[in-house]
Amino acid sequence: MKHQWIQRVGVLGLVFFSFFLESCNNTGVTEDPYIDPHIIFTSRRWWNYDIFIADVYGGHMTHLTKNKWLDFNPAVSPDGSKLAFVSDRDGNREIYTVDLVWMDGYTQWEGRSLTNITHSPQHDWTPKFSPTSEKIVYTTYFPENDNYDVFVMNADGSNKTNITNSPGYDKYPQFSPDGSFIIYQAWQKGKMEIYFSNLLDGNIINLTRNTTAHDIISHGNAISPDGQTIVFTSERDGNRNIYVMNTDGTEQTQLTDHSAHDYEPVFSPDGLSIVFTSERDGNKEIYIMNNEGKNLTNLSNNSAHDWNPRYYPDNRKIVFQSLRDGPSNWEIYMMNLNGSGQTNLTNHPRTDYSFVVLPLQNP
Repeated sequence: MKHQWIQRVGVLGLVFFSFFLESCNNTGVTEDPYIDPHIIFTSRRWWNYDIFIADVYGGHMTHLTKNKWLDFNPAVSPDGSKLAFVSDRDGNREIYTVDLVWMDGYTQWEGRSLTNITHSPQHDWTPKFSPTSEKIVYTTYFPENDNYDVFVMNADGSNKTNITNSPGYDKYPQFSPDGSFIIYQAWQKGKMEIYFSNLLDGNIINLTRNTTAHDIISHGNAISPDGQTIVFTSERDGNRNIYVMNTDGTEQTQLTDHSAHDYEPVFSPDGLSIVFTSERDGNKEIYIMNNEGKNLTNLSNNSAHDWNPRYYPDNRKIVFQSLRDGPSNWEIYMMNLNGSGQTNLTNHPRTDYSFVVLPLQNP
């Protein structure tokens, strides 16, 4: 009898422990930063602009750059090990990096080995990592002749190369999924065009060649995961609509056709859908459609402005900017792909913006 009673207690204990583990999993709280989703963003909550990192369940928030100067425009390497951002702590805007370290019993992050990697007398902006995390593409502004050029360098700041080296405004570069080329915006002859630069042979091509209106790429994933298609915004029909084209500029195809503005399109991680911002409901809303422009759905469906959508790497959620908590209170929200589960991730009365998502992968 005593032996049977001990067995029953043991079984009950195992059942209770299993139920406890399942309950923890249902809360979404784990101890692995590469499983728990995290965002990195710029915030003005300390009266200046600093970089913060937060898990999307609201359990942990880390103040990464505690500095009296302006720190903004974060970019995280695809391997999740390094953060690049823009700072004016040395008198002009330069690009810095820190190593991202998960520490203190899985409760917070730390940014170690702060390094100025551009050391430029000009202003450096919009860093983006290559798919291998080995290189960074960015924009440099030359105030003496009011000119922007696109540069590429190694992730440690060595081997800086001017890719565009032309008069005008060359901005917002991003790597292709295989790292062999970049696309960027260029202000040429009074309008914005989309350009292609082959990093292997240095060949540069004007992809859009639109003589009448602006063509604009989003700051998110404007290139499909297979590297074959670019999604962009064009004003060639009198207002902003969403288009796609091949990466050589051929087969430019209109996906949306509405009298209101549609813009900020980005591809999903699987390339099958596109999210974008639309003003067709009288305010800014987040819409989704398939990659052929069909099955348009309003996801955010809120009377306040929602904009700047990004897919989470697991392709199950969308992160976006919102003003629904006040006309001057920029917050960062997340929702499911069907628009459900809309959650305020930052939840602070001061401005939170300029976010990126930490990659989902094992260290």
